Amino acid sequence: MGSKYRILVAEDDEAFLDTLVVLLEQDGRFEVAGQARDGGAAVELAAKVKPHAIVMDIEMPGLDGVEATRALRSSSPSLPIVAVSGHDYEERVLEIRSAGADDYVRKARVPEDLPSVLGELLTRRG
Repeated sequence: MGSKYRILVAEDDEAFLDTLVVLLEQDGRFEVAGQARDGGAAVELAAKVKPHAIVMDIEMPGLDGVEATRALRSSSPSLPIVAVSGHDYEERVLEIRSAGADDYVRKARVPEDLPSVLGELLTRRG
């Protein structure tokens, strides 16, 4: 592949956001095209930067990841969205999946799982 996949990261925790950016940019397949601190900013930024995929935190202030995913599904039905959360609340995972997230990765498993999950989704979507 000649160019990298452009990823939008939506995460309200600054330290974890920095971790996600470093992790994704160290993987040769991705570049972080935008960073949002809440769901509303993620929806707005997605329209501007046209990412290939979004990494979406579930719990954020204002518009949370579930509502942001729902909004993004309306405007970009095929855009891959991977939800992340530090909590094991199965009901929230089910909510974001029903809102349209393609996959879910626990924050504790992000270094091991996120690059491969994103790569797989993006490869399948071509």
